[in-house]
Amino acid sequence: MKASSFELNESGRLEAVDAGDAQRRWRAGDGAFWIDLTECSPGDLETILDELDVGGLLKRRVLRAGKGTSVIALPDAAFFEWAVFADVACSRRVHVAALCLKNLLVTVKSEPIENPVETQVSIDLSELGPLSTASVLCSILLWQGARTTRAAHVLREQLLQMDQRMDEDPGSVEESELAQLKADLLRADAVSEEQDEAFQLIANAHSGVLDFSSLEGSMSLLTSNANATRRLDDRLQDRFLELRRRASEHKQDTLNRRLAFLTVISTVFLPLTLLAGIWGMNFETMPELKHPYGYPLALGVMVIIAGAVAWFLRKRGWFD
Repeated sequence: MKASSFELNESGRLEAVDAGDAQRRWRAGDGAFWIDLTECSPGDLETILDELDVGGLLKRRVLRAGKGTSVIALPDAAFFEWAVFADVACSRRVHVAALCLKNLLVTVKSEPIENPVETQVSIDLSELGPLSTASVLCSILLWQGARTTRAAHVLREQLLQMDQRMDEDPGSVEESELAQLKADLLRADAVSEEQDEAFQLIANAHSGVLDFSSLEGSMSLLTSNANATRRLDDRLQDRFLELRRRASEHKQDTLNRRLAFLTVISTVFLPLTLLAGIWGMNFETMPELKHPYGYPLALGVMVIIAGAVAWFLRKRGWFD
């Protein structure tokens, strides 16, 4: 288990403290704290919950963290869980759980979440108003929502580039590229959908331990961005379907051209095959077999017939 603890001091900053010391001081009513748990086993997590006097439904739900999006708002406690991208490349989806008690925020992650360098300085907690567990949670949601939005924008650029390549050369887009883009789009859509629903529920949740009244602007921005990202992912899904349809049509058109070519070849050689079959019969009396010029005449007839068939098909537009 990896635990990082911070105290929300009066200067409006997060100050690193020992996890055990943070729990003792919190139970004594001495300050507000944030404890971040990573790779925490069910046994360790249950021990921490017992030390925090968390039981009943709330305890059972926290121990089941990682199962999906949910929101539980009680008068003296709250539990939130939402989907996030675990890495900067947005290739892995995990769930983050947050247990909110009075003056204490506990976040639980099943695996580490990579923080891009820019997000460490992009959000200033002082901009959110008075430092509190609500403002800390709001800041976490903001940068995780921003990562999801960036992932959608990256996928949009990939889709546009692939669309341009298909305009220039439809055959340059490989099936493996479409399959990978589809997987990325589905993953991004799943995260954005869960975040949109979870952030709406969190913003509208009523609990005595979390007061978002001073964070209405930030929470409104959070939910608006989450909804916009979800709509963007939906549009990208539609564009991808159109792209895949074009790729499928190109493959079908290529197959049709090849089949048409084979049909032309078969049609040209069909009369020749008939003549070869006739002259290959084992009859004793076949006058043309004894003719001194039978062989060159037969070849000439075959060439004339093949040429006539090819000319006819060309006039009919089969070679277009």
